[in-house]
Amino acid sequence: MFRTRLFSSFVVPMTVLSFFISFNLTANDSKQFLDKGWTELFKDNDIEALRLFGKAYEEAKLEKDTENIALSLLNMGICTYSVSSTDGLAYALRAMDEFMKFENINPAKALQGRSKCLQLISTINLRQGKYKEAIDLGKKAMLGFSIENDTTTYLGIIYTNLGSAYAKLDLRDSSEKYHRMALEERQKNSDLRYLPVSMIKVGDIELANGNKEKSKELYDRAFAISDSTGNLQEEVIALLGLGKWELVFNKNYAKAESCYLKAESIALPLTDRSFYLNAIDHLIELKKLQGDFSKALELREAEAGIRDSMNSWEKVKIQKSLEIQFDVAEKERQLKIAQNENDIAKLTNYLLGAIIAFLLFLAFGVIYFIRRNHQRDKILLNTKVELVKALEEQKILREQYMQNEIEFKEAQLSALTVQMLQKHELMQELREKLDEDQTISKDSPLTRLVNKGQNQEKEWADFNVQFESINKNFYSRIRLAYPDISPNDLKICALIKLNLSIKEMAGVLNISPDSVKTARYRLRKKLQLNSEDNLTEFILKL
Repeated sequence: MFRTRLFSSFVVPMTVLSFFISFNLTANDSKQFLDKGWTELFKDNDIEALRLFGKAYEEAKLEKDTENIALSLLNMGICTYSVSSTDGLAYALRAMDEFMKFENINPAKALQGRSKCLQLISTINLRQGKYKEAIDLGKKAMLGFSIENDTTTYLGIIYTNLGSAYAKLDLRDSSEKYHRMALEERQKNSDLRYLPVSMIKVGDIELANGNKEKSKELYDRAFAISDSTGNLQEEVIALLGLGKWELVFNKNYAKAESCYLKAESIALPLTDRSFYLNAIDHLIELKKLQGDFSKALELREAEAGIRDSMNSWEKVKIQKSLEIQFDVAEKERQLKIAQNENDIAKLTNYLLGAIIAFLLFLAFGVIYFIRRNHQRDKILLNTKVELVKALEEQKILREQYMQNEIEFKEAQLSALTVQMLQKHELMQELREKLDEDQTISKDSPLTRLVNKGQNQEKEWADFNVQFESINKNFYSRIRLAYPDISPNDLKICALIKLNLSIKEMAGVLNISPDSVKTARYRLRKKLQLNSEDNLTEFILKL
């Protein structure tokens, strides 16, 4: 790590020289790192892609290549927005500032660069559920690309995002329009990387419209292209579409299950576990349609285990992403310090020349030396200011990491609560089916399995661990203040702290809403609340 030093002589520091010599020897073209980063990104290797884009940014800074600086920042935003929308947005805005430097030199390039950044921001808004904002930004992003002459992938991406946003707003006609435009655009440019996605989207539309032959053709073509290009993610989605097609038009459970199982096997090695979970969800619904509730329960329990591992993987991914971002920021800081040291080294050499000239021009040499010495002090002061700024940036990164850690734990707790609610709903549905079926005895294996599934002790143990990790000493504070409070009362307090409705609390606790109301009434008495006091506000303030 570089350290700012005061020089006691006029000799150029060897550490600075060796740094720049080694840097020049190992420097690579930033364009090469950008290309390698995109290769890794298409392989679903976001972390390695982020590292390569960070290298591209460093090289572009050394080369003073504004366009590649902007592209590096934009690509880093693409890598990070799925982990942290805040980081993705920050990179997009920094990239936009760099692109706008072309405004007076090349307005067309500035407009296209701005449009690329707007497209990324639109995607981030879509991911956050801000569908109207995503639509507005997507339409603004279209201004940077000529519909007649565009040979990039951006128009197709913009159309797809608009189609998805309109679908979320239940504007079916607009959604269908843009998904078909995306398909047409990608067919025109032979964009095989994204073409299967559009085929599947339009295939879903044709299936919903009852077009049997057309939907089958689109699903088959999407699978064939995905298979030929090795795009496993799109293969999974195409197979799930073919399975739905078999159920809708042929009522063929066997073929549908074959498609779902094949999708499951392809999705199993993928880094993004959401594709595997999607295949499992389709299999669960199929088993429920077939009345095989035992297999549905088995798949649901397997899905819960996968979600646990997925949460751990997401945490590692966030940590690695932050490490790479911190490394990029640290190297940028080192580069600035090295450039300042180089300036100081040059200044020192100028002073050495001034001393030699002093022998011939005494008066001129003294004035020259004083002026240069003043400039050196000013540069050293600026260097210290930059160091203080860098330390502040490090502090912000650490605080951001802690915030991400809290958000991750809150997401885990929410996922665990939803999982408990879904499991209890499924177990209740199974219990009702068993009660209706007079041929199944109360001592049958399936009945014992359902009874075992309704045991909440382990679930509450896991819930309490997650809850206490976010709300430190919550239970102990309540017990200390109200010694008569029971374990069931503590459960009610925890669910109120999560701001769940009475219906949701009843689902988690596996009791009726009326029982929840009764428990809340008893809790109010134990907490010694007056009739005008709000129980929820009281718990949230604890």
